[in-house]
Amino acid sequence: MAKSKQSQPKSFEEAVTELEKILAEMERGEVPLEESLTRYERGNFLLQYCRQVLGKAQQQIEDLNKTDAAPPSPAPGDVDEEPAA
Repeated sequence: MAKSKQSQPKSFEEAVTELEKILAEMERGEVPLEESLTRYERGNFLLQYCRQVLGKAQQQIEDLNKTDAAPPSPAPGDVDEEPAA
């Protein structure tokens, strides 16, 4: 089976909805073999797309957590100085 160019979903939510539809159709067992293979290929493409989107979101969260965890830089004049002895 030759790989066809897959169309990109418009959003993560659209990809998940389409994946759920493909899974439900295949689970019913009413799809002919050739069509099942085509749907499997599409489902695999959508799964990879979703993993990529989730990976990017996870990286953004990790980056935000690193930024939030860093101690704030003191403003000039806010630095506590040791009193002279």
